[in-house]
Amino acid sequence: MEYLEEMKRRLGDEADEYIKALSEPKRAGLHLNAVKTKTLPDITSVCGLRKLEYSGGCYEVTGGTPTAHPYYRAGLYYMQEPTAMLPVSYADIPAGAKVLDMCAAPGGKSSMAASRLGGSGMLVSNDADRKRAETLRENIVTLGYTDVVVTCMRAQRLGETFGCMFDVVIADVPCSGEGMMRKEPQAALDWSLKNIRSCAERQREILLAADECLKPGGLLIYSTCTFSEEEDECNAEFMMERGYKERIPGDDFLRDARCKAGFKFYPHKYCGEGQYFCLLEKTGGGGAEARHKRLTAAGKSDIARLSEVMDVSGLKVARTGNMLFVPAFDADIPCLTNGVLLAVVEKDGRLTFTHQAASAYGDRFHSRENMAADDPRIAAYLRGEEIDGNCKGWCVVAADGYAIGIGKGSGGRIKNKLPAYLRK
Repeated sequence: MEYLEEMKRRLGDEADEYIKALSEPKRAGLHLNAVKTKTLPDITSVCGLRKLEYSGGCYEVTGGTPTAHPYYRAGLYYMQEPTAMLPVSYADIPAGAKVLDMCAAPGGKSSMAASRLGGSGMLVSNDADRKRAETLRENIVTLGYTDVVVTCMRAQRLGETFGCMFDVVIADVPCSGEGMMRKEPQAALDWSLKNIRSCAERQREILLAADECLKPGGLLIYSTCTFSEEEDECNAEFMMERGYKERIPGDDFLRDARCKAGFKFYPHKYCGEGQYFCLLEKTGGGGAEARHKRLTAAGKSDIARLSEVMDVSGLKVARTGNMLFVPAFDADIPCLTNGVLLAVVEKDGRLTFTHQAASAYGDRFHSRENMAADDPRIAAYLRGEEIDGNCKGWCVVAADGYAIGIGKGSGGRIKNKLPAYLRK
């Protein structure tokens, strides 16, 4: 096979170890949502875990199914391939920063960035593919992050829309996928040098678009799930030729992964499928600034109706059309989600509250049906069924105090308002 011959050329004496690793079981992992929990709650009833060396909130799944636990549906953690956690783990994302994730779906690196921000600053999470962007939005909603804007734009439009406002830009670019061979064997059959060159060219276009969005002194996190120099080190050097300089984390864990520019993680050496990343600081000037039309604040009557169901004190609620939401970005921009959609105003004036309101602001609801995680009503609720409960009106359904969804109580029963895509 052409791909294996190329890897023998690249890796020399290590090639046999690499090829052997491709036949081993794929590795799985998860990272904590630090906005909801600082320590991992007990999920040993459904899986085994091993804490990874490079971040306190990252774990390898050693067996079982973490998605089977209600805590997963409460957004306490996100499933992510172990080496894919490395780029954001080693990046400096300070609280209050403005972050852009350019190629974000399904949302692993966005989730890690939002967790690092801790409910401060702002994250714009983008994907150019509409279907993938919808999946990205669903994951952000489930995780309950509040200060996130989800967009669906080509990379070149991001600079036009936002200007050079970001402190950090994540460019986890589409690639030839050499780090996907164990998970997706078809990727090896589709591999070609021609595809590598095509990917490298497209990646440079994305990197130039990233430069238009990044402030001077800002951090560019460049990453791929492939191993070719053309897509990895060469593209990092391409940006350094344009005035970027590399930031090199001082960590012994990274020593053996060092390459000409950045760090490369092969599956025969590290826990995971494979990843490359390079941290690049922008030393040149900024791009253009963008001007935006501010959003309209919700009126007193809207706030009064919201307050009947939840505490909205301290929240800056906006209204666009029939949507009442807490924006992450006070600007009228094309997006799938801007912050947290609290409720939709129906034609008769009544409010329909959203799953996102419960996921993000579950503690603010006046009415809550809290159950133990092993209560059989939890499983019934997650299947989309009505459950017994004493709440009246709109309420949060919770497992061990963590919101898993929203319902509407009446007569000792709670009608299930969990979105269809979350039911199992």
